[in-house]
Amino acid sequence: MKLQNKVVIVTGAAGKIGQGICRVLHQRGMIVIAADLDENACMTLIDELGPNDDRLTSIQVDITDRNSTIKMVESVVKRFGSIDALVNNAGIIELGSLIDLSEEKWDRVIDVNLKGTFLCTQAVAPVMIKQNSGSIVNLASVAAKRPAPLQSAYAATKHGVIGLTQVWSQELASHNITVNSVCPGFIDSPMWSQQLGPAYADMVGVDSSEVMGVLAKTQMPLGRPQEPEDIGEAVAFVCGAKNMTGQSLVIDGGFTRY
Repeated sequence: MKLQNKVVIVTGAAGKIGQGICRVLHQRGMIVIAADLDENACMTLIDELGPNDDRLTSIQVDITDRNSTIKMVESVVKRFGSIDALVNNAGIIELGSLIDLSEEKWDRVIDVNLKGTFLCTQAVAPVMIKQNSGSIVNLASVAAKRPAPLQSAYAATKHGVIGLTQVWSQELASHNITVNSVCPGFIDSPMWSQQLGPAYADMVGVDSSEVMGVLAKTQMPLGRPQEPEDIGEAVAFVCGAKNMTGQSLVIDGGFTRY
């Protein structure tokens, strides 16, 4: 699929990875709908990328609510006439040992990472089926390949995202719709600074602010963390890859190596 002037919805667009994805897809000439619960943050991103650019717009959505995802799709189709790509990027993390992780935190991660991906795709799929084309990109994680302790809920959902990718790639192939996943590695973001870094500081033996850098140097052949735009480049490739489906593309500097 040629990306120029194609319509793409990016969920979780207000986050670091979401911003990187929107930035790269906009540079590739796509019409980008930045979707997030925090619409003000999306509007700030749009102002940065190109104020008054009619190839950029924001929309508020609660991906855990079916009616909200349907309204998002209806709004985009009404304005642009089609949806050529959906990037299911929105996601959260909650950490805790098997013994300590609360049911509330477990449910929240499942709702956002799995149910949200399901609801957004279920809302978009009929549009793509009708137009007999489309690309769905689900954001998984290295946690789906090489999970760490304390990640029960997060790893379960990211493994689940890859499972959904493999199922949908078969169900939608006859409609010329590709479904793939991208697995980001280590991105400097609030997820790392507020949760992962502090949680693993004692295990790694350094200050929480140094955890990512130490793991990159010791565990990644390339020796460096990933940037949001690295993930954006991968998403752009997957969106345009017309003969690739059911696959998981890992962007982690060689951390998983399989």
